[in-house]
Amino acid sequence: MKKGLFTAFAALALLGAACSVGHRSHSGGLDNQAYLQFIQGGSVAYSEGVTVTVDDNPPFTAKVDKLERLRVKGNTYAVNTGTRHLKVEYKGATLYEKNIFIATQETKQINLP
Repeated sequence: MKKGLFTAFAALALLGAACSVGHRSHSGGLDNQAYLQFIQGGSVAYSEGVTVTVDDNPPFTAKVDKLERLRVKGNTYAVNTGTRHLKVEYKGATLYEKNIFIATQETKQINLP
């Protein structure tokens, strides 16, 4: 009985480690990758997402997560490590613009107003 239960847990653990959803989630990642996560800080829902520009790269749309106690993972976006110029806009208004330093395998949470 114990052997069967152990085998079932091991299979579930391997299945969970093998699943990923494109570029927005990570389990291991590359050595020179870091991640950004955008968190809703105020009452604005940002339902269409926010426009994010990192350095001089083309902008992309990112989902904004609510900070929930029970949520372990949110939407993350891979970026290169080091000092990055980050600009976050919503409907043409700049919500966040700052030079940030992000280390290898770090997930930096950006709190939006």
